[in-house]
Amino acid sequence: MKPYLAAFLLSIAVTNLSANPIQVKLTGNWKITEVLDNQETVSLSDEEAKSLIGTKMIVTADRIQFGGADCRVPQYKTEKHKMYAYFVKEFNFEPKRLPLPDAVTEIQVTCQDPVGIDFIYVRDQRQIVLYWKGFFLNAVRQAH
Repeated sequence: MKPYLAAFLLSIAVTNLSANPIQVKLTGNWKITEVLDNQETVSLSDEEAKSLIGTKMIVTADRIQFGGADCRVPQYKTEKHKMYAYFVKEFNFEPKRLPLPDAVTEIQVTCQDPVGIDFIYVRDQRQIVLYWKGFFLNAVRQAH
């Protein structure tokens, strides 16, 4: 094999291995399965939030699609928090009904055209919790 071809193939392999860890955690097809809780003051009714159950969210390397919204080239910022204290302080909310780990990973999502999802909290490899317009929605990773 020519040295240039070998170097090119190696660079492709290294590029694939160095994917953004946030994207690796989120990339895939997700489905809203449950409305877990909400803040006291929200702009939507519980019924409107519950109508999202079954809605799909698709996350690729360069976009998030949720319902009719499309976030192109999302920016992510990740932080770790002590779950209970953080939610009480930042959301003025006791997260008794949020099944999140004590040390929770928060992913802040910024889109040029907002899709309503401000934060994503990682439950485990198969489940995430979306903070959407004051509601906390559970999403489960779907098989392709």
